[in-house]
Amino acid sequence: MPESRRRKAAVEKKRAQREVEIAKGREPESSPRWWAPLMVGLMLLGLIIVVTAYVTSGNWPIPFGNGNYNLFVGFGVMLVGFLMTLGWK
Repeated sequence: MPESRRRKAAVEKKRAQREVEIAKGREPESSPRWWAPLMVGLMLLGLIIVVTAYVTSGNWPIPFGNGNYNLFVGFGVMLVGFLMTLGWK
């Protein structure tokens, strides 16, 4: 199946950019080694907080007066993990 000109141009542009990076003697930028484990860890921690809050009717893992705060904390931690995926290279 023939490729569109736009896709072919994008691939060639990326290839040229990579060649320039290699010619400068440095590797193309990538995320630090700790980025992916922290990202996945935050998503899993948020999931554990949310599941624990549902199972214990909001009394655990953080004892708030209102049980819904645990859900907010859990979803907030997961959201930070998912937002980290935007910066992962």
